[in-house]
Amino acid sequence: MSVHELGYGLIGCGRISGPHIDAIAQTEGARIVAVADPNPQKAEAARAAIGGEVAVHADWQELVADATVEAVVVCAPTQMHAEMSVAAMAAGRHVYCEKAMAASMGGCRAMIGARDRAGVKLTVGQSTRFRAPFAMARRLVERGEVGEVVAVDATFGGPANPPEMGATDSWRYRAESAGNGHIINFGCHYIDTARFLCDDDPVAVSAIVANRFSPGMIQEDQFVVTSTCDGGALITVALYCTPASTMPGDEGYVVIGTEGAVSALWRPDRVVLRRGGEGADPVAIDDDLREGPFVRLHRQLRRAIEDDGPVPVAGEDAMRNVEWGLAAYLSSERRCQIELPLSADLDGYVGPQLARTIPPTRD
Repeated sequence: MSVHELGYGLIGCGRISGPHIDAIAQTEGARIVAVADPNPQKAEAARAAIGGEVAVHADWQELVADATVEAVVVCAPTQMHAEMSVAAMAAGRHVYCEKAMAASMGGCRAMIGARDRAGVKLTVGQSTRFRAPFAMARRLVERGEVGEVVAVDATFGGPANPPEMGATDSWRYRAESAGNGHIINFGCHYIDTARFLCDDDPVAVSAIVANRFSPGMIQEDQFVVTSTCDGGALITVALYCTPASTMPGDEGYVVIGTEGAVSALWRPDRVVLRRGGEGADPVAIDDDLREGPFVRLHRQLRRAIEDDGPVPVAGEDAMRNVEWGLAAYLSSERRCQIELPLSADLDGYVGPQLARTIPPTRD
């Protein structure tokens, strides 16, 4: 059976657009027909990478109105996700929105409401859960290899931005991205995958948030967030940033169960299983899990559109990651544990905000 070739529009032609361009090119029945970016150089570079006949728009609203566009991929900064996604869905377009879903709970709810009113598909790019070692760890948990999950421990490293080093050219590190620091923009991946591994959702959040190296540049460069889940499991997510981008060498997850534990790490990918008092056994990653996460997401979304089936990451699912991040900020600000779900009066809360001036950029 032939598959209708769906026309895709790409909003935002920065760094993250590259994996989407490659993944859509590998997806049957999908073709990018339009791109939008206020920076003409970035838009033209994306058009050249795509090849063929591609419309270029300076205004994202023109892309949404383009009749050849049937699905929109939103790769703009997080604080723009809700407005762009809602407009695209109101115009009858399916939407793949990059993580984090939105800057606030109100934005997430607006996106879900727009999806339901328009009857279109909405998925969010929580790609980390689809990385091979983490997907393999989930498979081991599903097989019962560790018994009942007791805890998930996640540790990652990253770059700090001391003022004397200047800002990078990434919007995430600039003060103008008021609201949504590392907890939302990186932590949303880490908590999403932790939730995926233990198949449970946080109901209470406690956080320590610090900015040791990057005052005035980014919202935070260290955090440790511990959550209690509905089923009793504990999830701890930690990010430690340094000016030298020191990586701990064992970035990833440890899933601790009643009968064993599995470590799922990346760079390089490796999975290790420990059962009871026995030694550690390396686990080969199944071949079907080695497909790139962006390709897996786009192919699953395309099938969902074609067959009217479930999307890979639903809006309600991705919203829980934003809620966790906002609860972490609230816990740090109020110096207390925050219970979930957050109350409706916090729908506009976006976490700590810096001045909207842009600090000096590195040469």
